[in-house]
Amino acid sequence: MMMRRLALAVAGAAFGMLPAAIATAYAQGGPVVHTVRFYRAEHQHTRCKAFVAIPYALLEPAAGSPGMHLSYQVEVRIADSTGLTLHEETWSGRAPVAVGMTDAHALEVLEFPLAPGKYQLEVAVTDSVTGRRFATQTSLEAFSAGPVASDLLLSPEMRVATEADSVPGAGQILFGNTLVTPAVELVLTPLRTKAYYLLEAYAEEEASGTMAVAIMTETGQVVVRTPPTTVGVPSGGGVLKGQMDLAGLPEGSYQMRVSLTLGDQAVERTLPFRMQGMHAALVADSARRAAERVGDAGYFAAMGEAELDAAKEPLDYIAESKDNLKIYDDLSLQAKRRFLAEFWQRRDPTQGTDKNENREQFYAAIAYADLHFTEPGRRGREGWRTDRGRVFAKNGAPEDSLSRTRTGKAPPYSVWRYSSGKNRYYIFADRTGLGNYQLMHTNDLKEASRGGWQDIVTTEAVIDISRWLGIDFLREDRLNPEF
Repeated sequence: MMMRRLALAVAGAAFGMLPAAIATAYAQGGPVVHTVRFYRAEHQHTRCKAFVAIPYALLEPAAGSPGMHLSYQVEVRIADSTGLTLHEETWSGRAPVAVGMTDAHALEVLEFPLAPGKYQLEVAVTDSVTGRRFATQTSLEAFSAGPVASDLLLSPEMRVATEADSVPGAGQILFGNTLVTPAVELVLTPLRTKAYYLLEAYAEEEASGTMAVAIMTETGQVVVRTPPTTVGVPSGGGVLKGQMDLAGLPEGSYQMRVSLTLGDQAVERTLPFRMQGMHAALVADSARRAAERVGDAGYFAAMGEAELDAAKEPLDYIAESKDNLKIYDDLSLQAKRRFLAEFWQRRDPTQGTDKNENREQFYAAIAYADLHFTEPGRRGREGWRTDRGRVFAKNGAPEDSLSRTRTGKAPPYSVWRYSSGKNRYYIFADRTGLGNYQLMHTNDLKEASRGGWQDIVTTEAVIDISRWLGIDFLREDRLNPEF
């Protein structure tokens, strides 16, 4: 089993007051876990996304050190119905005390496959200062067969990614072509009244049907209802999403129910959410804005030496000779913090503000690469160290992409195109069939193309790529044998 994760630091609830689920965690002592199940027919397994909230109020700051911080360790264990451990993973986390507000928390997004059956997901957090351990256990049941729809996902913000979104922003994940702000529980306020919803619908053949949404009280009384709308689902399945503006909804606990009908099949998906009051919303919104005022120096002040070294490693992708990275290893801890802060201050597009968009986007790209491009196996590499990770870190998300699974003798391959700037393209192929994509060919002079790449991906694939890019690679090869 392979699990991917993405860490998102959240200064308070994503858009407003503390979710009730996290408030309960403070009282009971433990992280909060919310899971959403999707289905992958080609592999006949359930793809599970688990949103894990780690309340900072459970942790004690490390006193007496420069840049006081919270430090903790996360343990995740997935076991089957017999108790057999299928996967275990441990990692460390750190957060500046500046965001240690009552409702601040870290959000870890885990993604892993499950065969049909029942499972237990155990998440434990250990405070590095006090040694206190907080644990939560969640039951999971994978789909036994292809469902009509996935579980329902609710979000305080969701939108289609544009060309300006080179990488997901802070606190966002990319779901297909949609940027989603994840949360363990949706909490609306009089200041943030829109509820966004998403689910996948599955059909072996192209299908059409209807979808309706209802908002209900805890007792089941419907207070808001949308009329059924016609929806279409392509062969293999598709994403259905929408939004509801719930301005005027009284403070309280509610449920959103999505009713979907495809042909002769019908299904309902329900998920709870809350509407907070105005006073609580204003207090939380003010605290969240104050916590976001962390400049480059503050960003690195909370890091220990190992984390600083990890933050420095990928800078080779974007550094210039004047940055003099070679002196970094000989610096003291404080000097390393100052070195990295100054490195990013030189690249701050909005000098004089506490926000450095370039730094945020770069490390978001590194996190995205680790989540999506990490190679499996004992010799696998972290995502940012792979060819795709390097290109993603340097250029952001491609504006267009083409991906093909294994067909005939051609290996799986992927083509990224960047239309703006120097109009670059990158061709990757997975020669192992295990997800280890290598850069085969590119017109980026700073990257190395592989000799004989056309033989590796096969003529059939070259023709497909040529048609998509509008470049006749076979003709170029005939005219330029040394190419």
